[in-house]
Amino acid sequence: MRTTWWQALAVGCGLALLGAGAQAQGLGDAVRDAGSAVARMRVGTIEIKDVTLGGQGGASVTIGRAAFAGFSRDGGTVVASRLAIENLTATVATQTWRIPLVTLDGVRIPEELYRALAEGAATTRPWPDLFRDVVADLVTIGTITVTDKSLNSEQVLSGFVLTRLAQGVIATARLDGIALTSAPDPKMPVRMKTGAVRYQDLDIGESLRIFTGGDGTPRRVMTSASIDGMEIVTPAATVRLGTYEIGPVTLAAPAEPMPTDLAALATTLQTGAQPDQAVVAKIVRWYRGLLRGLRVESIGLRDIAVTAPDVDLTIAAVGLGGMVASGFDLFEVTGIALRTPDGPIRLGRLAIEKASFAALVDLGLDAAETGREPEIEPSKILDLLPQIAAVRLAELDAATPEGPVTLGAFDLEIDRPGALPERLALALTRLTLPVGPADGSDGREALAKIGYTTIRIDTRTRLRWLPAEKALVLDDTSLAVAEAGRVDATLRIDGVDLAAALADPERADAILESQARLGGVEISVADLGLADRFYADLAKSAGVTVQVARDRLSTETRAQAAEAFGGALSPAALDKIAAFVRRPGRIAVKAAPRPGQTVKLDDLETMGPKVLSRMRLDIDVTPPR
Repeated sequence: MRTTWWQALAVGCGLALLGAGAQAQGLGDAVRDAGSAVARMRVGTIEIKDVTLGGQGGASVTIGRAAFAGFSRDGGTVVASRLAIENLTATVATQTWRIPLVTLDGVRIPEELYRALAEGAATTRPWPDLFRDVVADLVTIGTITVTDKSLNSEQVLSGFVLTRLAQGVIATARLDGIALTSAPDPKMPVRMKTGAVRYQDLDIGESLRIFTGGDGTPRRVMTSASIDGMEIVTPAATVRLGTYEIGPVTLAAPAEPMPTDLAALATTLQTGAQPDQAVVAKIVRWYRGLLRGLRVESIGLRDIAVTAPDVDLTIAAVGLGGMVASGFDLFEVTGIALRTPDGPIRLGRLAIEKASFAALVDLGLDAAETGREPEIEPSKILDLLPQIAAVRLAELDAATPEGPVTLGAFDLEIDRPGALPERLALALTRLTLPVGPADGSDGREALAKIGYTTIRIDTRTRLRWLPAEKALVLDDTSLAVAEAGRVDATLRIDGVDLAAALADPERADAILESQARLGGVEISVADLGLADRFYADLAKSAGVTVQVARDRLSTETRAQAAEAFGGALSPAALDKIAAFVRRPGRIAVKAAPRPGQTVKLDDLETMGPKVLSRMRLDIDVTPPR
């Protein structure tokens, strides 16, 4: 297990402050051998040497010397002007913690805790409760060194200063820095160093209940923490970070203590051996309870730079808000800049809103607890999909071999109150693409031929499922190309029983095909400049005037429509189509089944006279201005 700076502080404080963390780590609730501690008393001074605390799984804590200066008793409290703890060493699984010197000024310790440490006496209260009665005005630790044999790592935390410990809560704490070297693979060493680390309102007492057992009630265990600068160096890349900040953290300590098998399990996994499934199941059940109460209000990283032989990436900020074990309220990245051989790529903002992975987390925990691969029913697959309320991009600017590509904004919104989404909305604004003669796959070659060098696209669409009406509705849908044209559309499909299809995946296609039918459709097309360019090119190619080109195409289109749709289109409707082709302004076509008629979706694939005869068509043409 790699030790994080959060773990280092929490466990380090627990160990340093009179060994209170010994029980928290399963190291025993008293001095194993009272004879191993030697106490000497002088007037106002107590000295304890060679304290050893041991526990299950080979874990242990040793204290070379603990000296109380200005010692006195005040009722049930031991008071000291200063407590110095020397040569504190703790071993947990493959980790070893070494603290040469800890000093605590203005110390008040419960008599019961003092007797347990100095005399090996048993305690009647849980250690976290006793720890909450410890008071210290100032705690200083020169260095904390953590080594891990399994990871071939060493971590050094230096210059630790704590102000005001009371009721288990540290008012403020500061580290000058952290330095880490780790090389599980000797060929891939990792080095990390940080600037100052700061904490506010760190509830060590409540955090210790994770190990000894709590009541499952969510409580704040930290108001804030920050790191002033970080650098991570690997053979492949270097990562630099300007600041790291974490907001309020809430935790609910499970009623059950941390399983004593956890350290042994970590060792087993690190050696590659097969763990005991009963042990794994017990730990997973405990871990599930711990995750249930975890919440981090905010995490922020700023001024990130990643450099590697083929990478030059900078990010202004990364933020995560409302994080719980199963998801988050907001993930946001701003100010992204990446250098590529073709030129820079910049993105102003990437955001994901209201994400939940609860079903997947539960599936993974269930599999870990049982030791069996999950069996997923086809009808339940959609339940496992992550729920995401929105994905947003803004201010994209990318250099490509064809030319610059820009995007104002991309917004995808999803309303999913159940297994299926009930609303999907997509909007894309100010997308600008280069147009060149080599662009043939998406129609841009044709646009280049008639004089376009760039195109700007704005599009939006909304798809709604109405469960009560068993209908799919497409509305608020448009595609506009600047100086070319615009298309707007609405569509309603009735008889869409998605719930029935979801419940019977093997027959889903048959269910939808047998019931889905057209409710109505409306499409409008407006010319915004494309027609003039098109007819000019057509006339030039044919060697005729523009007006002749317009008249010819208008006549041909009317004849083709009459042949294709027969009597389903009236002469007046054909005239309107011809008029629009000759002088495009705006044309709107509405279609819906006639009363008593049904148009199935597969009928629309042919769209011949027989199908159109069952539909009411309305065509409206507006001439150009």
